[in-house]
Amino acid sequence: MKNSMWSDFKSDVHGSPLAFGVIVAFVASLVMTLVMAGVYTWSTLAETTLPYTAYTINTLSALIGALLAARSAGERGWYYGGLCALIFSIVLAIIGSLVDFSAAFQMQTVLRIALIAMIGAFGGMIGVNLSPQRSR
Repeated sequence: MKNSMWSDFKSDVHGSPLAFGVIVAFVASLVMTLVMAGVYTWSTLAETTLPYTAYTINTLSALIGALLAARSAGERGWYYGGLCALIFSIVLAIIGSLVDFSAAFQMQTVLRIALIAMIGAFGGMIGVNLSPQRSR
């Protein structure tokens, strides 16, 4: 009984697993971007690799956020992971189009959003199996 009350309190404190995952994805993206900014500043790494680095950072951030969202939810990992990554990538695309007015939603952008959502669903499947709530 005591353990059940503690788990209810923990879920109230953490709130929505989806919001938690999206916030974690943005924080992970910020941290990785700052690290790579330092690497690009103080190394001889060519700036031509910057787009690939940005795609990798966004994908890894979505994967981390999806994994932790599904782990927090403890169920339906593909759902929470995919939705978390989908929201993260759509918000990034919107911010990108606001920063660069010439950027518009093209088929390539939609395909990247779909790919990141699928990667997030995969991360969610892994995350739900890492969940401490699944111990039976």
